[in-house]
Amino acid sequence: MADFSNEESAAQRKTGIPALAAWRKIVKGFSLYQKFALTIILLGLLPMAVLATFIANKMIKDYSLALRGQYEQAAGYVEYSIESMLDSYNTISKMPYYYNFNDSDTQGSYLSFDHFRQILYGEGYEADTMEEDRKRDMGNFLQYIQSVDAYISGVHVIALDSGGKKQSFHYSVYNRFFLDPELFEETVAYAETDKSGKNLMLVPPHTTAYFYGTPEMVLTVARNYFDLRGTVGNTPYVGTIFIDIDLKTLEGIFRSVAFTGNEVLYVVNDENDCFYSNQAELIGQNISRIMEAVDGQKERFVIRTPENDYGLSVVVSLDTETAFGDIRRMQQTMYFFVAISVAALFAGSFYFSRRLTRPMHEMMRQMSMVETGYFDIELPIRSKDEIGVLSERFNQMSRALKTYINQSYVAQIKQNEAELTALKSQIYPHFLYNTLEIIRMTALEEEGREKVPEMIEALSGQIHYLIGPMQDMVPLEKEIDIVRKYIYLLNCRIGSKVQLMVEAKGGLKAQVPKLILQPIVENAYVHGIKPKKGNGCIMIETAVSEERFEISVMDNGIGMDREATQKIMGLFESDAPGIKNEYNWQSIGLKNVHDRIRFLYGEEYGIQITSTAAVGTIVRILLPLRGITEKDEDK
Repeated sequence: MADFSNEESAAQRKTGIPALAAWRKIVKGFSLYQKFALTIILLGLLPMAVLATFIANKMIKDYSLALRGQYEQAAGYVEYSIESMLDSYNTISKMPYYYNFNDSDTQGSYLSFDHFRQILYGEGYEADTMEEDRKRDMGNFLQYIQSVDAYISGVHVIALDSGGKKQSFHYSVYNRFFLDPELFEETVAYAETDKSGKNLMLVPPHTTAYFYGTPEMVLTVARNYFDLRGTVGNTPYVGTIFIDIDLKTLEGIFRSVAFTGNEVLYVVNDENDCFYSNQAELIGQNISRIMEAVDGQKERFVIRTPENDYGLSVVVSLDTETAFGDIRRMQQTMYFFVAISVAALFAGSFYFSRRLTRPMHEMMRQMSMVETGYFDIELPIRSKDEIGVLSERFNQMSRALKTYINQSYVAQIKQNEAELTALKSQIYPHFLYNTLEIIRMTALEEEGREKVPEMIEALSGQIHYLIGPMQDMVPLEKEIDIVRKYIYLLNCRIGSKVQLMVEAKGGLKAQVPKLILQPIVENAYVHGIKPKKGNGCIMIETAVSEERFEISVMDNGIGMDREATQKIMGLFESDAPGIKNEYNWQSIGLKNVHDRIRFLYGEEYGIQITSTAAVGTIVRILLPLRGITEKDEDK
């Protein structure tokens, strides 16, 4: 019978996509060496180039966002500081409404705020001395205004007297010689000043050429003063007060911000009058053309804050080449190292693919035999490099694997027994050392020498317990008896300050690991009761449930906080023998008991600790129920 399925498959292959079929044919003819090199190029070099490009673009984008955010934050801080500064001068400019030049006025007139107008109108002055007295009082007022703030360099008043005649007053503590009132009015554009405005007005920075001496750049704030005696809506204009502010106050605000120094900084109003710039020649100029050019240049990085309540905004302009110079250099460095890596990877792929593939073919043929369970394999070793070492190790592995499989189970059992023996040998010297130390300290005391023989007799009973019959498991009542002897020895040393109480609800005949209670009782005294420097009580309780046997050791010592308790519980899960402090190890006995119980019964058993600071500590020993007889449970 003809095989139509094969004929159909052949027809499908012939009618497949020509390009895919051609590619499969080409790849099928490649050697492993060629496939390895091609894979390195397609899966290593190409993704590396794509990833490098993506990372570089992402770096530029993220850096741009971060840079803009930093500059917006800095510019916003400057704008807020300028607004706060002007708020203070706004408050100062309102002082004429509250000025009282007559401290002896005790009549409580509701027009006590009107003294500034009275000075201007000459009210309350003798006709013969009015001009001299008024000039004196106005000078005192202007001096008072200037003394309020260290950056105020001059104060001026242009006002009308009661007859409508214009008069002006000028004061500066730094320069007593005022030159030209008309120059001042022209400088501050007094003629164009809105005499009905009630808000603070800003005059663009200018020089103090109206004073004698070297002109200084100042910013002037102005406020109109009105006669408030009239009805609401009928407050005639009286005059305008002008306050010259040293531009160092703005300079100080910008210095408080860590700009790089490569930026061009502007403070402008809505008409693009420059109130401040780190390009000093622009201060006081109208820079509308510069602002148009800055906003229209794509190659510049520009930050502009919204106008504040006084119509000022902060503009930060930075050349993009300067702004992104560091990140561009980093990008170029990254591309350079990527190019080197690509070249090295390209060359290394061809070299190592040829070197690796030859011996690997032979190794692969032999590995198929290992999969069937045949380990008597010898690969030829033709070199001393890693491939030769790998072949030698493969031969050793095949010889040792069978032996290892046969021996691993027995070895694991012996390992567990060895670890358990080591734990037991660790706790015995620890116990004897601490007990002998108690006897030694008692023997050093004059009144303790009579107790030493009895203490040694008690110790001999403990030693007999330890080095007697080689039993791993003992009745619980023997463990409790050893604890009683330990407490007796301890009380001989400290004067019967520790009371031991035992409340067994069952399980006294239960077989438990030897020496599991004494280390816990010792720990309760040393770390719980002894620091109290008083009497203490230690209670041992037993409880039998359906699933396990529980022994609790409780003390009314100083207790532990949550951190100390978690530290000990963490020790139980670690491989350390104890907690290392500055001088010695601690909690060795607790760790030893916990590890022995787990070796004998499993991970679900061991020690649990509950403690409350200044109350006491409870240590629970969890054991499996096996070993407890019905007779024991009834006790």
